[in-house]
Amino acid sequence: MRNPWLIALSISFTLVSSMVVPAKANELDDFMAKQSEIEKAQNKAKSQIKDLQFTEEQTKQNLKELASQISVAKIALSQKDSAYLEAKVSVEAAEKELLAKQKDLENRQDALRKRVRGIYEEGNFSYLDILFQAENLSEFITKFEYFEMLIQNDQKLLESIKAEKDKVLQKTEELKEKRDLAEKTRQEAIAAKGVLESKKQEEQNSLAKVTQAQNELFTQINKLEKDSKALEQKIRQLQAGRTGGVVGSISYWPLPKYHSISSPYGWRTHPITKTKRLHTGADIPAPSGTPIYAAGAGTVIYSGWYGAYGNTIIVDHGKGLSSMYPHQSKIAASNGQNLNAGDLVGYVGSTGWSTGPHLHLEVRVNGNPTDPLAYFR
Repeated sequence: MRNPWLIALSISFTLVSSMVVPAKANELDDFMAKQSEIEKAQNKAKSQIKDLQFTEEQTKQNLKELASQISVAKIALSQKDSAYLEAKVSVEAAEKELLAKQKDLENRQDALRKRVRGIYEEGNFSYLDILFQAENLSEFITKFEYFEMLIQNDQKLLESIKAEKDKVLQKTEELKEKRDLAEKTRQEAIAAKGVLESKKQEEQNSLAKVTQAQNELFTQINKLEKDSKALEQKIRQLQAGRTGGVVGSISYWPLPKYHSISSPYGWRTHPITKTKRLHTGADIPAPSGTPIYAAGAGTVIYSGWYGAYGNTIIVDHGKGLSSMYPHQSKIAASNGQNLNAGDLVGYVGSTGWSTGPHLHLEVRVNGNPTDPLAYFR
């Protein structure tokens, strides 16, 4: 579904394109009114482009930040994976040690049981028989102490093995807790990374929509600019038919205190539409409100709003030569006014299709743009 502002822009373009061009002496005024309608649509498109470009830059910044966060999350996840694997290996080793202690205890217990059975249950003599075979009391006591020490040693050995088993069991339980905690944090890291990946996908989808909206808007802008070019050509034809006025040449620099050129005449990438286009003049940056002076003697043949050029003065110097001073913050010369070189025509601004205050100095020969710097030393 198309955006409402795009529909409105299309309607505006249709209405502008469907106007009938009058063929009377006041055609210039009618074309100026029609140009004003195109300017309104262009101005709206300009505002929409700036909004979309801001959204695009914001989205790209968000994607950059998310990429950084995802990179950090991947590192954290890798560390948690390593911690989990380390804890898992420790638990497995402890469980093996515990199993070995359990088997050792069982073997000792089994050996003791066999010895007891051998003493008390097997053979033709018993524990008492061995004792009473003593020849005297001293031998009896010695044998009795021997059996008592034997039993005590077996008991101590069993207790020692049980104690070692208990320690390994406790160690195993502690390692299991660490392993389980490592697994928990690992799962949390996986979930956090998943959230970031999801946000990244959302931002990429948003960027794709913004790009599509810009492309649709640029299509509308191109239509408006073509219509505007057609009107400019018609205006130039009307201007060419004008008789009388001052005849002069171009030699006076319109901004005496400012001489740097930010964008010369020639092919360039348009700062707003980002497309390759012919830059029909030379851009001279200057603070808003800086006085602009006529580049030569002539007659003002246009004073007012001129579509993408904003507030504009066009001076006819005769013999097909004209100079143009667009984007003004305020116009200071009126239509039909005769000027000398250096007379005030307006003030620097950023009206129309402009990215900042400057003078777009334009010189045309028989309506065709030419390099304005060729007229100045």
